[in-house]
Parts: sequence; structure tokens; C-alpha cells
Amino acid sequence: MPHPTPSPKPYRIRTVKRLLALCFLLSLALGKTYLIPIQGEIDPALAVFVDQALTRAEREGASGVVLLIDTPGGRVDAAIRISDRILQTPLPTLAVVQNAFSAGALIALSCRQMAMLPGSEIGAALPVVALPLQQPQAADQKIISALKGKFRAVAEARGRPVELAEAMMDPQVEIPGLSAKGEPLTLSADKAVELKVADFKAGSLSEALRQAGYSLETERLEPGPRVQVARFLTSSTVAGLLLALGLLLLLLELFTPGFGVMGTLGLAFLALYFAGGWLAGLSGAFELVLFFLGVALLLAEAFLFPGFGIAGALGVGSILASVYFTFGENALMVIAIAVIALGLGLLVVFRFLPRTRPARALVLESTISEHATGDEVEVGAIGVALTDLRPGGVARFGNKRIDVVANRGFLPKGTTLRVVEVRGPTVVVEALEE
Repeated sequence: MPHPTPSPKPYRIRTVKRLLALCFLLSLALGKTYLIPIQGEIDPALAVFVDQALTRAEREGASGVVLLIDTPGGRVDAAIRISDRILQTPLPTLAVVQNAFSAGALIALSCRQMAMLPGSEIGAALPVVALPLQQPQAADQKIISALKGKFRAVAEARGRPVELAEAMMDPQVEIPGLSAKGEPLTLSADKAVELKVADFKAGSLSEALRQAGYSLETERLEPGPRVQVARFLTSSTVAGLLLALGLLLLLLELFTPGFGVMGTLGLAFLALYFAGGWLAGLSGAFELVLFFLGVALLLAEAFLFPGFGIAGALGVGSILASVYFTFGENALMVIAIAVIALGLGLLVVFRFLPRTRPARALVLESTISEHATGDEVEVGAIGVALTDLRPGGVARFGNKRIDVVANRGFLPKGTTLRVVEVRGPTVVVEALEE
């Protein structure tokens, strides 16, 4: 009895699979490998650069992408954006690690393969909150829990030890022999390979490419001028200083007649502040409108209403909200730097500069040497403004010179005034309608 002839279908399937595997290996060998540096502080502008670089590599048919990681960490939201983009790309990805601390560890774990260079380390990803003149402190437990879940999800997606990934950012996860409770896990190159957090150790980039099966023909992608400018302008220190200088110069402009150099410079500094957020993809029209709405409300409080009330509170709230929507988790640092810089600027301007000749030419000074107090004038008294009221200034009532505050807007020098309210030393006046 003749034996049945085996079906050729299984052989064809195996042949197709072998051909596909061969094509994949050939593409790795013949195509170009794109190198993307992840260096310095991780920030939103770097996330924009990584997205642009991966998009270009995908469009130009790269055989693979290598991320050269040497970073102390940075913003968590930026690291998550980079991690998600790496997980989404169809291209093979390799992390070549020199140092991958904090947010850098999440980026390294997101790649399909990971190579450790000599002397390299990975881990110490506990999120911290840092303020000027203060020691960094661990972030809120809710933030740690959320980020722990992200590390877990990335480790699961790439087949890496989940518990070790969690221990890198949660000091409550204790790994016997590696990290004590209360310390986030940090692994050396040898330990990372031994525990299968990393795939292998390589002595150089070219060796890492050979071990991973990547093409040795490489092209290094560098951040363009737009990304470099955005990274500089959106750093917490620079953004805080730009915000403080812009507000300080606009405030000084209120004490000078017309609109001149200080107002122009103030607007220029604020333009740079918003340009950084826009270039980094952090802010748009909403944050811009919110900010200048806050400034407008503060001006209305200063010129239209004496004292500090609802308009002033809403103005401060609008400005703070604009900064928060722009900088997210770094907003507190930016605001703290801006407040300190603005306070020091006001101290210098009103304590030291008025004594100099240039400052006397810019800041309105009263030549009046003797002033009466609010107790020496009554409601209904008629006088004349001796200086512009912006809204504060000096007026004369008979032979008395008194510091006054206009209740509505700007009043020029020479305006006939009437006292409408006396609150201790504060004399509130209005223009007398003839």
C-alpha cells in the first residue's frame, strides 16, 4: 500500500519564515543606524527632539535606532513622553547606557535591547521636588505610585524584571543584597546584565552595535537650533528669571511717563519666556491669554480700585495658572525663582537705584520736602495734583502737601481733586468734574 505524500504546505511556511528572517537581518546589516543622544537634563524640548528624530528614522527606513543615554534625569512628564514614543515605534531600538539615572532609567527600559558601557549605572529613579534654597525632597506618594505603575508597565512590555524596575523608583521596595529599604535601587553594568535588566555589556558603541546585530553605518541626529533654544529658555532658572525681569520692567514702566525702554524690554523678556514654552510644545494661545489677563487684572486693581481686592486676587491666580499649565510639575520651581528674583529686583530698584542719576531720570520723584498726613485733611477738601497719580502721587490742599491715591485710573499732574475718603494715612481722591 503506497504511503501518502506529505503536504508541501508546512515546508512552504517554514521557507517563508526563513526568508522573512533573512530579509530582516539583511535590512539590519545593510540599512543605516540612527543615533539619538539623550544627554543632560531631560525636559519637554528633548521629548520634542526624540519624537522628530524617530519620525525621521521611520520615514527614511532606518534599520534601527540607538539611544545614547547619559543623563542625571529630569522631568517625569518629558520622560514619559519619550518612553511612550519609543514603545510605539516599529523600528528596533537599542539603549547604550553610560548613565541612566532617574527619568533616564525609564527611557532605557523602554528600548527593546539595552547595552551597558564600562562604568555605567542605571536606577535611582525616585521622583523628587526641589525648591530654591532647600534640599530636594521625595515627591508625594501619589506621584510615586503612578510612576511605579509606569515602570512596571514598561518592564512588562520589554520582558524585564518587574520588581527590579519598581525598586529603582520606589524606596519601599526592598531587594535583599541589592538595596536596603528606603533607598531606590541602582545597578552597575555587571549587575544589570546579571539580573537581566540589561541584555549585554559592551566596551564601546561599535561593539554594542555588533552584539545587537545593528548596521555599523551610523548617522547621529542632533537637536536643531529650535530645540536647543527651547531647552535653554524652558529651564527652570532661565524661565523664572525671564518672568521676573518682564514683570519688574513693566512695573517700573508704570512710574515713568509714556511708554519707553523699560516697557519694551519687559515685553521682550516676557516674549522670550513664552517663546520657550511654545518652541517646546508646552504652551499656546490659552496660556498666553491667561497670563496677560492676569496682568490686566493687576493693572485694573492698581489704577481703578484702591487697595487689593478681587481683581488683584484673580490677576495673581491667572498668572500662577498660566505658569502651571506651561511647566506642570516644574511650575513651583519656576514660580519660586521668579518670586525671589522679583523681590530682589524691587529691593535693588527702590532702595539703591533712586540715588543714582539715571534712576532719577526714569523714576518719578517728588521735589516736595514737607508732607502733611491724612489726619490734616477732611473728606470734601479740594486740591490739585502736584504729580501724576499712577494711582499714587502728591497733591496740595491749601498750603498742605499730602500723599494721595486716585480711586479711578491715571490722573495727570495739575488735575483738580476732591477727597472722597480718608483711611488713616491713606487719602483717596477723585477728579473734580467742573
